[in-house]
Amino acid sequence: MTQRVLLTRGLSNVRDAIDLIHQAMLPGEFHLGATYFTEHTPLRQAADSLYLEPADKEVEVSIEWLLDLCRTQDFGWIWPQGRWPLLLQAQDRLAATGIRSILPCPDADTLEVLQDKARANARLAAAGVSLPRSLPVAAADEFIAALAELESSAHKVCVKPVQSIYGLGFRLIDDSKRPFDRLLSNDSFTIGRAEFAALLETSAGERPFLAMEYLAGDERSIDCLAWHGRLVRAVIRRKPSTAHGRWQIIEDDAESWKIAAHAVAEFRLHGLVNVQTRERLYPDGCREQCFLEVNPRMAGGIDMACQSGLNLPYWLLRLAAGTIEEAQIPWPASGVRVAKIERAVILDGASV
Repeated sequence: MTQRVLLTRGLSNVRDAIDLIHQAMLPGEFHLGATYFTEHTPLRQAADSLYLEPADKEVEVSIEWLLDLCRTQDFGWIWPQGRWPLLLQAQDRLAATGIRSILPCPDADTLEVLQDKARANARLAAAGVSLPRSLPVAAADEFIAALAELESSAHKVCVKPVQSIYGLGFRLIDDSKRPFDRLLSNDSFTIGRAEFAALLETSAGERPFLAMEYLAGDERSIDCLAWHGRLVRAVIRRKPSTAHGRWQIIEDDAESWKIAAHAVAEFRLHGLVNVQTRERLYPDGCREQCFLEVNPRMAGGIDMACQSGLNLPYWLLRLAAGTIEEAQIPWPASGVRVAKIERAVILDGASV
């Protein structure tokens, strides 16, 4: 019997996940529907069916529309890729109609903590997870004080918003360049201390930041298959500093697994989620992984992770549908070097 699954609007990795499931599934095993706000999307080519979301953004209308869509199109599962607060609050309504959902955490309160890096860090620090030293800042004087404290330990200092995705707002504090030189070189990685302090001053506390110890070692992106607070499988993608963002390597790393398992358990995560770590470098050459953040969604590099031979979206659906035991899910290969390339498509079949 075909399992009909509806993926709601998310990032571009939704298309990647659908393609990956199609590559692995048996004929007729899944029907993968998707919702989006416009017909002009590559999702038209990837999804088995595409549904335009209503223009009305009212919460109740959105839930009613989803419920009606699932009833009329016979979707037994919803796998939300966004609007999680709305759907977490409505999960009892979904269940009452017989619609099952794959949600990243148990409730809206947990999601609120996850999306606040300061609160999430505090929870994990209390559980004994290593983190970069960080201090909250929302005003110029707080930033100057935090900078002095962090730099006193010979740390380079970086800043990032308490709430953000894709590294938006992240900057390394660096006074070696003039603001004009940064403009001409299109530098979106560094900022001077005076510039950042001035920005905080003008923002009047609108967006709180964390001032943090800058970790100079390799970054890792850990793509997790979680099941109600338990880490079932993970693909660990290391981003060597020598690769300069051009490639990544999939590895088997016990320290990464341990950090990811702590995060999954602490927040009772479920489905496909992503944990980020980065290394602290010591003068003697030792390296220590530190937790950076957890995202309650698939990573943008999910397609790279699946080059390991572990098709994470497919096995998640099999596990949710009850057609597989955990022990039957394969383990990823290690030592695989991967990269991501763009591809062009024709957006046909949609009216202009």
